[in-house]
Amino acid sequence: MGVAFLYPGQGSQYAGMFARLEREPESRAVFEEAREVLGYDVRMHGDSEALRSTVDVQLGLLVLGVASSRVLAQHGVVSGAVAGHSVGGFAAAVYAQAMSFADALRVVRERARTMARLFRTGYGMGVLAGLSEHAVRALAGDEVYVANVNAPAQCVLAGKRAALEAVLAAGRLAGARRADLLDVAVPSHCPLLAPVAARLREVLADVEVRDPRVTYVGSVGPRIIRTGNELRQDLATGVEREVRWHDASTMLVEMGATLLVEASPGHVLTDLAKQAFPSARAVAFDDTSALSVAALARRD
Repeated sequence: MGVAFLYPGQGSQYAGMFARLEREPESRAVFEEAREVLGYDVRMHGDSEALRSTVDVQLGLLVLGVASSRVLAQHGVVSGAVAGHSVGGFAAAVYAQAMSFADALRVVRERARTMARLFRTGYGMGVLAGLSEHAVRALAGDEVYVANVNAPAQCVLAGKRAALEAVLAAGRLAGARRADLLDVAVPSHCPLLAPVAARLREVLADVEVRDPRVTYVGSVGPRIIRTGNELRQDLATGVEREVRWHDASTMLVEMGATLLVEASPGHVLTDLAKQAFPSARAVAFDDTSALSVAALARRD
């Protein structure tokens, strides 16, 4: 397999995140297509104030994921497998030629709008690092949910903000090296998102979703998604089920991925991979050039 592309989810955004790819000529068509579909230029929504919006963040992540892929392709970097963390799954689907970019934009816009409408205030997500998954689940109790298992000792939690803050405080007392609220307003990847999953099933029913043309590893499960119908179901139900990201990335490495390339923005998934898989190389596109990634890919 050699190269695998990783697409980050919400929480990886940062102010000015479009600047890195604005300099790349191959990105212009991606930004323009997004403008035609959405009716505005996503690059105008990249400051810290705009990125408090669930809609702006999720659409920005999708656009940057697709743009990263297009720039890398122009430099001869081809991936044999893809995986996306949460909304990153849609950029992965576009790369795998399972969904058009235009359709992905429309679906993600409705996904984010539904989330924002249902969870206006009082909810959130937080991270506990340095404790085992078992210990985190014991702390979470019934009101807070384990939303992401990103590493053996890093879990993301979701729920009502007050209950979440209490669990994070308990985590600090239990010896967690990190116990922080995340800049995410929606309690994603837990049963509270069942209405969003239902809406996504309705929207995706009217969208052409084809069998992936490259190996697509779902982060819910995780498993290899082989058909369009399986992918449609995975993208819809994923919002209400926990993301087993460590398991998904482990699967990529076990299948032969030796170079893990994280699409813009950020390097959250790269940092996790470097800790978990010392035998593989991991690089964030935000931190390097397409030429450097191409040189690394030729070695794999």
